[in-house]
Amino acid sequence: MPKTKPFWNPEIETMPRQDLEALQADMLRDVVDRAYRKSPFYRDLYRKVGITPRDIRSLEDVRKLPFVDKELADRAYPFGMLMCERSELRQVHAATTPSRQILPIWATEADLDRWAERCARILWMVGLRPGEKLQNAFRFGLSTGGFGFHLGAMRMGMTSIPASIGGTDRQIDFLVDLGVEGIAMMPSYGLFLGMRALERGIDLGRESNLRVGLFGAEPTSTRMKTRLAELLGIKAYGEYGMNEFLGPGMACHCPFKKGMHAWGDQFLVECIDPGTGEPVAEGNSGELVWTWLSAEATAAIRFRSHDISRVVWKRCRCGRTHPRVRRISGRTDDALSIGGFVIYPSRLQDVMALFPDVGPFQVILDSVKGLDDFSISVELRKGAEVDERALTDRIRSAVCSYLVCTPSVQVVPAGSLGLSEADPPFRIIDYRRFSGRYGAEE
Repeated sequence: MPKTKPFWNPEIETMPRQDLEALQADMLRDVVDRAYRKSPFYRDLYRKVGITPRDIRSLEDVRKLPFVDKELADRAYPFGMLMCERSELRQVHAATTPSRQILPIWATEADLDRWAERCARILWMVGLRPGEKLQNAFRFGLSTGGFGFHLGAMRMGMTSIPASIGGTDRQIDFLVDLGVEGIAMMPSYGLFLGMRALERGIDLGRESNLRVGLFGAEPTSTRMKTRLAELLGIKAYGEYGMNEFLGPGMACHCPFKKGMHAWGDQFLVECIDPGTGEPVAEGNSGELVWTWLSAEATAAIRFRSHDISRVVWKRCRCGRTHPRVRRISGRTDDALSIGGFVIYPSRLQDVMALFPDVGPFQVILDSVKGLDDFSISVELRKGAEVDERALTDRIRSAVCSYLVCTPSVQVVPAGSLGLSEADPPFRIIDYRRFSGRYGAEE
């Protein structure tokens, strides 16, 4: 493929809206039919509301289908959302839920192939080309973070460096010594890496071949992307993905940065009033609801993201016709993003309930050198006699085990947090909103 061509897949990326919506309607009917026949969870859900696949005749009929969110999907554990034979599965990832369970996200060979395709489109869209190198510092594990761009880079003919997160000095050495052109990582880690490079006397903008950075998995702002661009000497792009849909790769900025292009041949994105569930007018703020149209293994239909944004269909100056998702400006639930992980306060409360000597607690979130700082202060119950050092170690270990994130833990006397009458008995203070991570619409 000529490196000067503006599109990885011009037929799909520039498809007229009318044709794209006709394709979506066909795919919607197909995925609803397969979910009804093969997914016990969706079949029971649709029967309860009196819906059958025959009721889905047009794209607008998606509104007849009930919403699903993490709390409801939690009941599908472990195989309820599966809609293919288990012998066809090639990977399984996982998404967090408000309970102590995780939600398996299944993938067939075809799912992985489509994942690679949409990530290759993104890498091409932001200016990377075959023969170049992508250093991928998203996490590799049960979360989907690192895998998408790893597959996409190989699909596009790039060299993929699956660095994952951490080992910052080694990552800096690779960026400089291997002549890496593109990076993919969380914005907070990008700031940390850039500041560490400066501490070592390395100006990545002058001493490396870096040109492009892809950033996602946590909230960011135009101001923060500008800082990343200056610190790393790159053009910084925001990307969007959810574990439930094998994210990343669901949407990404093009060079004009007037919203993230959401690939309409694989996903249907709606924008609804979070209170009524009704669609909002194009361009108005609402909650994003996603349907995984191209899925073969995991049924994810009308899945509420709880992300607040706006959706516009106006053709972009780049020539792409797919809908664009504007900046994520907030959430409709109490979920927290800590180090790229989605954490629910209810789960943290469940962990604290494992310790009978502990009463109310307080969580403080801050940004230190770009990275999330997560600390917990816990009150001892009156009359409790414990080894405080051992207790803090046990709490830290339990939080890490159940929630993946590792906090610093401090034990304080009973009553010192002023939460004895609070319901729920905890407080969360998030100072990160003053760190530049959050900001105005792009």
